[in-house]
Amino acid sequence: MKNMKRYLPLVWALFLAFALLFHFFVTSLYLTPDNPVKSRWWDSLYAYMDPLFAQNWKFFAPNPVSQHREIWVKGRIRNETGQFQETDWKNITRPLIRQKQKRRIGSDQKVHRYFISGARLFKSDKDSNKKKGEWMLQRVASTALKQMFSEQEIQQIKFRVVTNTFPRFKERQKGDHTTPLHFQESDWLEIQPIPSGTAREWPE
Repeated sequence: MKNMKRYLPLVWALFLAFALLFHFFVTSLYLTPDNPVKSRWWDSLYAYMDPLFAQNWKFFAPNPVSQHREIWVKGRIRNETGQFQETDWKNITRPLIRQKQKRRIGSDQKVHRYFISGARLFKSDKDSNKKKGEWMLQRVASTALKQMFSEQEIQQIKFRVVTNTFPRFKERQKGDHTTPLHFQESDWLEIQPIPSGTAREWPE
């Protein structure tokens, strides 16, 4: 028993060292240029890295941001008469960004990256990616509406990815509000909120 206690810290140290080596190896492979090994294991690499560990190491913004995406949600909610009625569209991205600006260190960054990853996958042309993105945003919309209408019964939810393309450089004097918005929305879906423990990190 004494020998076990003596070796336990060593076992933990070896386990943590192995975990770190594995993480750095996977991260390094994820960030390498395209190659046969990366192509073969890409699905596994992507599943491990995105959305929590995704990184972008491009310096000096060679591909500057040219658009902004938001997630809007709505639901079918039972009213006082017992009938189900649709809510208005609710923008759930802006409250998160405002909260993130007030509190730079916190879980808001993780939630925001989940939004971004879900929207990117949903707008993909690949069916498997689109389905995964729909599932992610279905959970996002369900969680947000459950917080907004906590005392009411929600029957179904719908989400919309709203893209605002910024004016080109030669039209930079124009405001972002002058460019058209592009919408891509889901069908009506079942409500599937994120578990309550994780949802505590969601913006109110």
